[in-house]
Amino acid sequence: MIKKRTLDLTKISKIEQRMIEEILSMKRRTVNKIMVPVNEVVAFAYDQTLSDVIVSYKQNHYSRYPVYFKKMDQIVGILFIKDIITFWNKYQDNSVVEFVRFPHFVYEDRPALDTFLELQKLRLSVGVVMDEFGGVSGIITLEDLIEEIVGEIEDELDERQKPFVEKISEHEYIVNTRMEIEEFSEYFKVAVDEDVDVTTVSGLILKNADRIPKVGEEIEYRNMKFKILEGTRRKISKVKVIKRKE
Repeated sequence: MIKKRTLDLTKISKIEQRMIEEILSMKRRTVNKIMVPVNEVVAFAYDQTLSDVIVSYKQNHYSRYPVYFKKMDQIVGILFIKDIITFWNKYQDNSVVEFVRFPHFVYEDRPALDTFLELQKLRLSVGVVMDEFGGVSGIITLEDLIEEIVGEIEDELDERQKPFVEKISEHEYIVNTRMEIEEFSEYFKVAVDEDVDVTTVSGLILKNADRIPKVGEEIEYRNMKFKILEGTRRKISKVKVIKRKE
């Protein structure tokens, strides 16, 4: 008789516990909470050329692009930059549809964990997300799903290894956006409005921008300017703080 084994949470590290919690939470989180929404997806019509793709790649540095027929609800394939990068110049006038891989479709209300396991099993890195009416609602990548599990944990490990603030000049600083707002206020001698209900620098920036700003954007608050240095479509992680002379 095989004895059933149970997981003793007291014998694993806090990082391992956190990872288990994140994995279990993915059973409750649906794909549409993690995907890149369709209005943010860079895609190409089937009759555009490889030359068009390379122009976009140099600007955006995305490694995969959906290819559609006449509208985004008609995805016919996924174009991978690695599939064309060695010969695109020779075929730059050819239509992109000649080089696509078949798309894999997933439903937006499917549990994220199930989708993660499915993509892994099929050895796929991207899926086209469909809504209940058969329309395309976004794109989900294996990287997005993995980030849901390990992204926050890696950030926490980095925090213990590096200071929240790195001074690079008299008026410029690199700041980890997980820095507590009280600590930030004390360090920079700046008063944060009491009615601003945030706990971190990230929250302060998002509150003032009223959205998730993109890398390179600048957000101002009082006598400070925040330039976004690192981030994703769902969060910002590092900013340059430029403090103006008073």
